[in-house]
This record gives sequence, C-alpha cells and structure tokens, in this order.
Amino acid sequence: MEQLARPLIAGGWVNRESITGCTQGDIETLLRSQGVEQIPASYREFLEYGGRDPYWLSRGGEWDYEWLLEAKTVAREFVVDDYSEDFSPFESGFIFQTHQGYSFYYFRPENLADPDPEFWIYSATEPVQSIGVSFSEWIGELAGYLPQAIELRNQLHGGTGSR
Repeated sequence: MEQLARPLIAGGWVNRESITGCTQGDIETLLRSQGVEQIPASYREFLEYGGRDPYWLSRGGEWDYEWLLEAKTVAREFVVDDYSEDFSPFESGFIFQTHQGYSFYYFRPENLADPDPEFWIYSATEPVQSIGVSFSEWIGELAGYLPQAIELRNQLHGGTGSR
C-alpha cells in the first residue's frame, strides 16, 4: 500500500496526514461486527495502511471504518427489506463497501482466506457478479485514476490541491 500511495503523496494528490490506518484492535472489532474470522491479506493490508478513512483514495461509496461496523446490517436491510431477497448467500461474507442503499461490494466466504481475491457486487438491479480483478488490482486502479479525477473535479468546480 505504501508503494501505491507514495507517488500520490509525492505528486501532491494526497496529503500523507489524511491517510489513517486501522489498529489490530480495530480490525478484530470489524471482524466481530461482521461475524467473520478472517479477511483477505490484501484487504487487511489496506485497512492497516489507510483504510480507517479511505476517502483519500476514493469517495465512491461508503467504506470507512465506522461505517463498516454496521455495513452488514445495512446490506441486510436493503436486500431483505427493500428488495425482498434472501440474505443468506452474503451472511458469512465480508462487506467492505456500500453504495447509497442499492449495492455493496463483498468478499464471498470461500474467498476470505485467499490472499488477494476478486470481490463480488450485489446490485438490486443486476445479478450478483464478480468485479473481474483482484482487490489489490482494483485499489491500484483507484490510485491510478485519482490524479485524473482530481484534475477533472478542479476543472469543473475550480480550485486546486489534493483531496
């Protein structure tokens, strides 16, 4: 993760002070809150380095530590209550990002022990599908796009600087 963030910091796209990681205690609390015993090593590394408040990398979706403590409950509510679907396929997985009450990104239970698995997307309007890249590849894509996203935002809204 540090290798991914280093050029963003050096380029002025990200302030190092905005990158905060989770402690081991935070991660254990997060695992308990979602009822799992482990998470993929690549995701653990992300949490440890800069995942407590990951909006330095992307503002798409809700995925900060405090939100993730309730993410499974939120996901269950919109799967069961809003869309009258069965939540059991997701119950033993780990939800790491939600999007405005209609979709979420998750690791399937059988992938929690994998070092760097692909992850899956539940969307109320489409069948469950794999993202098609590993978690670390996806994070790399977010980091690679960040300078362009900031430049676009600055062009549209004026201003300069990092996130």
